[in-house]
Amino acid sequence: MFRRLQLLLTALLLPAAPLPAAAPAVPPLEYEVKAVCVLNVARFVEWPKTAFKDDSAPFVIGVLGDNPFGSLLEEAVKNETVRRRRIIVRSVTLTEAATGCQILFVSRSEKENLPAIFAAMEKSSALTISEIEGFTHEGGMLGLALEGGKIRFELNRHAAHAARLKIDSQFLMLCRITP
Repeated sequence: MFRRLQLLLTALLLPAAPLPAAAPAVPPLEYEVKAVCVLNVARFVEWPKTAFKDDSAPFVIGVLGDNPFGSLLEEAVKNETVRRRRIIVRSVTLTEAATGCQILFVSRSEKENLPAIFAAMEKSSALTISEIEGFTHEGGMLGLALEGGKIRFELNRHAAHAARLKIDSQFLMLCRITP
């Protein structure tokens, strides 16, 4: 457990490269760090058994909307496991997300669709993660915010609890809890 916390803290403390004024894209380093954060967060959450089809089912990270990671998320999870389950990353539709993901990363391109997304995910045990500003206030579970060159976590404990997810207390200490 201590090793996982060290890995997560290392990912959090990696500075994100500043964005040049004229550059339209976010530097890859930010999404490399966010990809590692998504992977490590998975190690601090316990899902109900009903979140998986069976004992051999993979751990699925779904990306809804435009994928800001490119291949970085797939690279981060390559050869990694979560609770002895191999990890796969895939782009998903909302229907697939509600029934086949343990983590759902909601892209910024889906900001206008948040009410429909939360309604569709209501009975799911997927951990919803996004970098959309105000995501946890709207009903999402985990927000990734870039502040001062570092990734910060915002957690909506009520939403996570409603999804029957158990969040490790060590991880809770790293989060800003939102109402």
